[in-house]
Amino acid sequence: MLKLTCRESSSSYIKSEPLGFTIVELLVVIVIIGILAAISIVSYHGLSTRANEAATVSGLATAKNQFELYYTEHNVYPTGLDENNCPTNASVTPTDTKYCLKPSNGTTYILNPDANSLHYTIRAAKDTLLYSISDTRQPAPTVAIDSNWITIGSQTWAKTNLNTGTMIAGTVDALNNGIVEKYCYDNNEANCTANGALYSWKEAMGYSNAENSQGICPAGSHIPSDNDLKILEIQLNMSQAEADKQDVFRGTNQGAQLKIGGTSGLNVPLAGYSYDETPYGKDRFGHLWSSTGSGSFAWGRSLDLDNDAVYRDMTNKAMGLSVRCLGN
Repeated sequence: MLKLTCRESSSSYIKSEPLGFTIVELLVVIVIIGILAAISIVSYHGLSTRANEAATVSGLATAKNQFELYYTEHNVYPTGLDENNCPTNASVTPTDTKYCLKPSNGTTYILNPDANSLHYTIRAAKDTLLYSISDTRQPAPTVAIDSNWITIGSQTWAKTNLNTGTMIAGTVDALNNGIVEKYCYDNNEANCTANGALYSWKEAMGYSNAENSQGICPAGSHIPSDNDLKILEIQLNMSQAEADKQDVFRGTNQGAQLKIGGTSGLNVPLAGYSYDETPYGKDRFGHLWSSTGSGSFAWGRSLDLDNDAVYRDMTNKAMGLSVRCLGN
């Protein structure tokens, strides 16, 4: 008789394995997905921010072109924007709609003109972006107008003299060493706190020679140029002819307007200055740097306790003067 023998399939000896992932493996997968998602979000946010910045800068450049065309036709800059972002000026009637501005979606334009229709700043705000452009400057990030800044005509100024950096003795030269070094009148930090610090021109400029450099000013602002200071003085009703004078006190009462208690709101203190390792003139003189220099000298402004006008001259860059920052 044929005997049949049944054999179990060899597969029956293979140990069965559980299907799917263990808890640890699932957690690893979840963590990896989270990391990839975070990277994607950050990447998208960065691309979105750069796109918004590009659109804002492009829009402001176009706005400046429109204002220049407006000026060419009407010999004045606009002093306002209507509800359609069309430029207005009381001397131009009816409103010229050829030069209406077209901000990108979600962008708000704010026009800061001066009283003489000779200068302007357009501020563009979109989400957290804040940029500006003026008749004298290209688009750049600018400061938010808050309790630390004041708008005077087309300009936004810091309300106080700059006081940043590490104090060094008046007998020590400031160096280009990556540290902001300041002088305090009479080597007393309390004078820096009260009136702002004193800086050599090179230190104030961050060792740049470029006019309108940010220097040691906060982001969105810069060391004002000689022309920026002229614009301020003219906005305080100094004539252009007076503003252009040098080595004399100019104007009428613009110095009084700038000093503490003056109508400008800038409250520039008579903080004195330092020269050849010696402090001079606290409570008698106030001196401000500009970013406009040549050789060993740079333009500055001086205020005097006994004079209501403003002195303009070239000052030795080695002297220690005050800095008042200007928003872009």
